[in-house]
Amino acid sequence: MKLLEEIKDKEQQIEKALSIISNFNLLNRKKKKRRVKRILSEISDQELIQYIGMQDLPKIIYLLLLKHSCELQLIPIENDVMIRIAKTNVANMSYLAVYIHFIDICDKILKIEGNISLPVILTDKNTFFLRHNGRKIEIDLRECGLDCKLGDNIYEKRSVFSVSIPLDSKGNEIEFFNCVEEKECRYGKINALRFSPVADCLEHQYSRFEDWMLCIEENRLVCNEIRDERIWKQAEQQFQESCMRLNPQASDMMELRSAYWRSLQKKTKPIWILMDRPDRADDNAEIFFQYMQQHKEIDTYFIIDQNSRDFERIATIGKTIPLYSKEHLLLSLLADYVISSQCNGVVENPFWENAEYFRDLYHRPKLIFLQHGVIKDDMSQTLNRFHTNLTGFITSTKAEYDSIFEYPYFYDKENIWLTGLPVLDTLTDHSEKIILIMPTWRKELMHQEWDDASKTMQWVPNKDMEQSEYYRIYFSLLHDRKLLNICKKYGYRIAFKPHPLIEKYIGNIVGDEIMLF
Repeated sequence: MKLLEEIKDKEQQIEKALSIISNFNLLNRKKKKRRVKRILSEISDQELIQYIGMQDLPKIIYLLLLKHSCELQLIPIENDVMIRIAKTNVANMSYLAVYIHFIDICDKILKIEGNISLPVILTDKNTFFLRHNGRKIEIDLRECGLDCKLGDNIYEKRSVFSVSIPLDSKGNEIEFFNCVEEKECRYGKINALRFSPVADCLEHQYSRFEDWMLCIEENRLVCNEIRDERIWKQAEQQFQESCMRLNPQASDMMELRSAYWRSLQKKTKPIWILMDRPDRADDNAEIFFQYMQQHKEIDTYFIIDQNSRDFERIATIGKTIPLYSKEHLLLSLLADYVISSQCNGVVENPFWENAEYFRDLYHRPKLIFLQHGVIKDDMSQTLNRFHTNLTGFITSTKAEYDSIFEYPYFYDKENIWLTGLPVLDTLTDHSEKIILIMPTWRKELMHQEWDDASKTMQWVPNKDMEQSEYYRIYFSLLHDRKLLNICKKYGYRIAFKPHPLIEKYIGNIVGDEIMLF
């Protein structure tokens, strides 16, 4: 019991130090720095490393430098460089990882886009490059706005890179390197991020690009030209067998992979799947779905929860598929486009915890974001290309369109479309004396929980929502006697339309004199 109390006490000390650092400001920076140093001095270097975890090496280095107020040492060792702070050997440079965001092969050119992360103190001491079949290729890095901070203090620099490599039909091996202190250090890990079509999380993982097979072996990208279909079938069989050995419960997933390859041979028309929210329609995707009924040259499907009140209505329009059904999952692999008023969760990943079995397949459909409103603020933190990878991004005004290039969304102009929203095509003039109050939600007042019934992550309110300023302001407004009397005098009605994520939790906010949309 005493040991557990000591561990908990150390964790609280570290959390306290991190909290102080996160609130550094120019007025009291020196004073707080001394306080952080005093707190960290009571924690051993190994305790700090163990608590933070080596997956966040830049943060460890930042905190140890604060603790010891000393210079970082780079010590060359065999085929590597050791990072030492004070008397602690923290890690080797090879422990750092290169992160792969996107990979594509077109006309025998392999294009790789990714990022590297470095402790901020090493940014100017490092050169990044790769070797293709032993030949050195220098790579330019650029800022991407994804640096990691504690408060206003950058402790980890993240820079993106893009490189195109002509492929050799005899075979290709690609390795990533840092050069530090004139010493070449090969990256010891290639981390495949969500849009990478290949990883090494499962044995014998591979990705097919027409006649090219790509895989990760011993922290190298390996790419070979394969024209014999028998070899492709052997690769798929080997992958499926290894998955089944690892998890005998994966049989349904392997059957789905087999169904995909069979169906791909029979596919005769483009497939487009459309979605609004998982449990409701009545947004831009539904309007676009109605329009697509004129285009029989494309197989168009709408995906929605079968228990939704909108399911039967959508089914009268066109082909409507139950959410998470076998047909939905198969179509998600076969589709050419996924078109939605949303751009996260089940829209781009209906496989959830089983997604790794389909990494090579489920991001191939191009994602079109129809939006469900007009952006007025900088939304690049959640809608940037590295987070959403949109092929088409709808905008409704010139100012909104321009803002996508003003802020770090990282999209090319060919991906941003100034078309307006599909729902705007349905507007008609039925004027009434109605004052519409339609607030958005507040992310900080909610959190996500897994819902077994719907098999999705759901946003649910925090316990203190009704004590929040957000709730109190709208409650006060909707019960304001002066406002209600003026509306009654001049023949106006008030309609309240809360955001869909919050409406079932905030519906009790309205009184008898307010319409709830």
